[in-house]
Amino acid sequence: MSETTEKKLKAALLRLKHGKPKIVSSDRKISIRSLAEEAGVSDSTIHNRYPSIASEVREIIDKTYKSKSDKKQKSLKIEKEKTKDLRKYIAELEEENRRLVSINATLMVENKQLKSETLSENIIQMR
Repeated sequence: MSETTEKKLKAALLRLKHGKPKIVSSDRKISIRSLAEEAGVSDSTIHNRYPSIASEVREIIDKTYKSKSDKKQKSLKIEKEKTKDLRKYIAELEEENRRLVSINATLMVENKQLKSETLSENIIQMR
C-alpha cells in the first residue's frame, strides 16, 4: 500500500467532509465514488487496498442517512401534532356553528312572529 495514495485519500476525504473539494462539485454527496474522483484513484483501489477508508466513508453515509431520517421523523411528529390541534379546533368551530345556526333559526321565527303581529290590524299596541 502506498503511503502517498493513503494520504491523498485521507486529504480528499477531509476536504469532502468540510464541503471544500477541489475536483468534484461541492454539493455532491460523500461516497466512495466521489472520494475516488477527488483523490484521483479508482473505486476499486479504495475497496480493495484501503478497506478502513471505505468503512469510514460508509459510516459517514450511514450517519448522514440516520440524521436525515431523524429530522424527518421529528418534522413528521410536529406536523401530526399540528394536525391534531387543527382537527380539534375545527370540531370546536363546527360545534359553535351549530349553536349559532340554532340561535339564528330561533330569532328568525321570533322576528317573523313579531312582524306579523305588527302588521296585523287586530292587535293594538300598548305604550
